[in-house]
Amino acid sequence: MPEIFTKLGIDYKLIIAQAVNFILLLVILQRLAYKPVLKMLKERTDKIDKSIKQAQKIEEELKNTEEMKIAEIKKGKEEYQKTTKKAQEIAERKSQEAMERTRIKTQEIVENAKMEIRNEKEKSVKDAKKEIADISILIAKKIIGNNLNEKEQKKIADDVLRKI
Repeated sequence: MPEIFTKLGIDYKLIIAQAVNFILLLVILQRLAYKPVLKMLKERTDKIDKSIKQAQKIEEELKNTEEMKIAEIKKGKEEYQKTTKKAQEIAERKSQEAMERTRIKTQEIVENAKMEIRNEKEKSVKDAKKEIADISILIAKKIIGNNLNEKEQKKIADDVLRKI
C-alpha cells in the first residue's frame, strides 16, 4: 500500500503527521477555546433567561400594582360615595330636626299668643262688665235718686250684667 500512495504522490507519513496535528489541534481547541466559548455562551444564555424571568416578574408586579391601583381607586370612589350619602342623610336629618324644632316653637308661640289673647279678652270683658255695672249704678242712682243701698245696687248691677 505504501507504493500506491507514492505513485499517487501522497506521503503517508505526512498524512499521519497531519492527522496527529489535527487531533492535537482539536484537543487544544476544545480545551482552550471550545469549552470557554461554550461556558461563555451558557453564562450568556443563563443571564438572558434570568433577565427574561426578571422582566416577566416585573411585568407581573406591574400588572398586580395596576390592579391594586384600580382596586384602591374603586375603593376610594365607594368610600367617597358612602361618605357623601351619609353626609346628605345627616344634612337631611338635621334639616328635618330644625324644621320640627321650628314647627314646635311656632306652635308654642301661637299657643302662648292665643292664651294671652284669651286672658286679655277675659280681662277686657271683666273690666267692661265692671264699668257697665258702675255706669248702670250711676244711671240708676240718678234716675231713682241716691236712695239705693249697697244690696240693691249689687242686684241692679247683676241684672244688667246678665242681660249684657
